[in-house]
Amino acid sequence: MSLHAPRRRSALALGALALTAPIAAGLAGCGPNSRSGTSAASDGGAALRMTWWGSETRTALTTKVIDAYAARVPEVAITAEPAEFSAYWDKLATQTAARNAPDIIQMEEAYLAEYAERGALLDLSTTSLDTSGFSEGLAAAGVVGDAGQVGIRGGSNAPVMLANRSLFEAAGVDLPDDTTWTWDEFVEVAEAITAGSPEGTYGGTQLVTNPVVLRLWLRQHDAAIWRDGDLGFDEAAARDFFAFGERLLSSSGFAPGPAALEDAASPLEQSLMATGRQGLSVAWSNQAVAVSAALGEELALLRLPSAPGSAGDSRSWLKPGLFWSIAATSAAPDQAAAFLDVLLNDTEVASLLGVERGVPPNTEVREAVKAGLEGVELATVEFVEAVSGEVGPDPELAPQGGSVLESLLQRVGEGVVSGDADAASAASQLVEELRSAIA
Repeated sequence: MSLHAPRRRSALALGALALTAPIAAGLAGCGPNSRSGTSAASDGGAALRMTWWGSETRTALTTKVIDAYAARVPEVAITAEPAEFSAYWDKLATQTAARNAPDIIQMEEAYLAEYAERGALLDLSTTSLDTSGFSEGLAAAGVVGDAGQVGIRGGSNAPVMLANRSLFEAAGVDLPDDTTWTWDEFVEVAEAITAGSPEGTYGGTQLVTNPVVLRLWLRQHDAAIWRDGDLGFDEAAARDFFAFGERLLSSSGFAPGPAALEDAASPLEQSLMATGRQGLSVAWSNQAVAVSAALGEELALLRLPSAPGSAGDSRSWLKPGLFWSIAATSAAPDQAAAFLDVLLNDTEVASLLGVERGVPPNTEVREAVKAGLEGVELATVEFVEAVSGEVGPDPELAPQGGSVLESLLQRVGEGVVSGDADAASAASQLVEELRSAIA
C-alpha cells in the first residue's frame, strides 16, 4: 500500500496538488510593501487569519493552540481558516492573487519555492522568530534563494517501513534487521510473508507510484529528483526504478496490479494494511499513528531498505512535516511572527500539538512532548531520533512547476502497475513531462 497516494491525501494530509492558475496572474504585486487584508493596530493589537489543511484532529489541536494564545495575548485575534486538502491550494492561490492571503499559512515543500519566487511569502529572518532552540540544520530547510527564510519547519518526519508484527508472527517470518537489509531482502521478506499467509494477504504492494520511494531510490543511486533547479535524474535512472516495479509485479510477495490499484483507491480504513492483509508498507513516520489506529494494533517502524545494505548509507532524510509561512501582504507580520514563535518554541503551547504535524524541531519542546507520549506516538519520536544521525542532506526544493511530480508519478506509475506501460516508456514519459513542467 502506498499511503502517499493522492487518493488518501485528504485523510493523511500529505503531498500537494498542482499549483492553480490564479497565482501566476496576480503575484506580481505581492511583496513586503504591498499589504492588504489584515488590520494591525498601533498598540500591538491585530486581527490575524491563519490557514491550514488537515484532518479534524489537526483542526481540533490547532484550535486549542489558538485559544491558548488568545488567553495570553488577548489583543491579538486569530481567525482560523482550515480547509480540506483537495480545496486548499485552489483557495490559497486565489486569495494570494487577490493580495488577500491569510497572514499565517501552512505551506507544503512542493509549493514553497513557487510561492516564494513570486514574492508571496515574507522573509522570516526579518522578524523576531527565534530558531535558536531548533536541532542543528532544521531551520535551513525553509530557505529559498534570494527570497530568504520564507518557511519554518513545523515538524520532522522520516520515511518509514511500517510492519504488521502479527502478520509476521503468523507467517513465521522474523522482522528484518532494518540497519542492514537491502531491496533484494525486502522482496524476499515479502515473499515469505505471502507464502505463510492466507490467500489475499500479501507481504507488500507496488511502490512505483510512491514519490518517497522514488526519491530514496534516486538518492541511493547518486541521483536526485531536483538538482540545481533542474531535473536531477535521467531516463536511465527512472528506467531502473520502474524496472524494480516490474520485478514486484512478477513477485508473489506483492499485491498484483488490479489489487494494488484497488487498494490505492480505497480509504485508509479499507486498505490492505489497515485491514490486516498486508505485512509491509512505506509511509511517513507520523502516519504510523493513523494506520495503527485503523488496524487496531501498534505497527513496528523500520528503516527503508538501502541499495548498499547499511543504514549509514541509506541516504534517507528528515522531511519537514510542513512549513509555516507569513504572507508578504500581511499588515501585521510582527504579530504573526510572535504567534509562530510561541507555536514552535513555547513548551506549554507547542505541546498541545503533540506529534500530529511531525516531531517538533525545538529540542526542549520535543522533550516536553515526548514525556507525555506512549505507544506508537512515542515510537514515532524515537524512530526520528534514531535515524537523525544517519540521514543525508535535505532534498532540494522543487522549482517552479515541480509540484506536478506527485500527480505525474501517480499517473505514470499506475501505467506500469496496470501493465499498460513498460519501464522504458514510463521513464521516458516521466522525464519528458517533468522537464516540460519546469521549463
